[in-house]
Amino acid sequence: MNKQPVLYLQKDPRWKNLPYRAPGEESTIGSAGCGPTCAAMLIQTLTGKTFTPEDACRWSVEHGYKALRQGTYYAYFKPQFAAFGIPCDQLSWASTYGKPYHENHERALKMLQDGYYLIALMNKGNWTSSGHFIVVWWADSKIRINDPNSTRDIRVNGDPNDFRSQVKYYWWVDARSYNHKEDDMMNGEQILAALSDGQAYDLLLKAQRHALTLPEPQWSQKEGHWQDAAKAGILNGEGPEGFLKRDEAAAILGRKGLL
Repeated sequence: MNKQPVLYLQKDPRWKNLPYRAPGEESTIGSAGCGPTCAAMLIQTLTGKTFTPEDACRWSVEHGYKALRQGTYYAYFKPQFAAFGIPCDQLSWASTYGKPYHENHERALKMLQDGYYLIALMNKGNWTSSGHFIVVWWADSKIRINDPNSTRDIRVNGDPNDFRSQVKYYWWVDARSYNHKEDDMMNGEQILAALSDGQAYDLLLKAQRHALTLPEPQWSQKEGHWQDAAKAGILNGEGPEGFLKRDEAAAILGRKGLL
């Protein structure tokens, strides 16, 4: 399963009223910045560096990707991600709007399963009344979405049939190395392999200190040998669960005249 990316909302008070506009219009990040906000989510996720919707919208305007009285040109995503060394491209120019059985949906699903993220342009329906970019990060019984303009369940856990009927175009973003990266936590075998002999012995001594705090087990109490050994002075009667070292075993055998 892919990891959920960082979530940014275009109407966050920190930047919703900031300009995102071409000459001759008055649009803002809150009203038109869904595309760069999607890019910002994935760029920050994959690079680990802060890259906000404000940063992405500024880059889009500076490079001429803000469409007059519309949103963001489709050509924006590939060069924006390339600026950070992240491969990205449009899946196909074939529109899938109103075509829930189009082959592109299966291609997109396969890419998700391989570790890619998707940016989807939604057309009229649950996600928008005109056009809206969203991030798709996984698909199972639902389509798992980071929507830059909503946190409503119907929009972030989308019905697969509704989604396939309402998505128009896909862009893929190569996140395979990120989603396939093993967790930094080590398993038990890896931890032990990384220990030096001295560290491993210190770990053994720590386990020994714990063992000495445990009571005598019932089977030993029933047999009575531990108590007999304590009465005979062979053992001091403390810490019945402690480990017995070889030199200690030899001392016991010697005291019993068996050596």
